[in-house]
Amino acid sequence: MNRPPGGHRVLRIVALPLAVGGLAVHLWLGTKAGLAVAGAGLAAHLVAAFLGRRWLERRDRAMS
Repeated sequence: MNRPPGGHRVLRIVALPLAVGGLAVHLWLGTKAGLAVAGAGLAAHLVAAFLGRRWLERRDRAMS
C-alpha cells in the first residue's frame, strides 16, 4: 500500500475541523461586521488564493 508522506496525512486529518472552524468564524464575523465589509473580505480571499497558487507553483518547480 502506498502511503502519503506524513505532512499529507496530517493535512487530511485536520482538513475537516479546519474547514468547519473556518466556516464558523466566517459566519460569526458576518453577523458582527455585516455586508459592508464583504467586498474587502472577498478581495482578501482572492489575493490569498492567488499568492498561494504562486507559492505552490514555485515550490513544485523547485522540487522537480
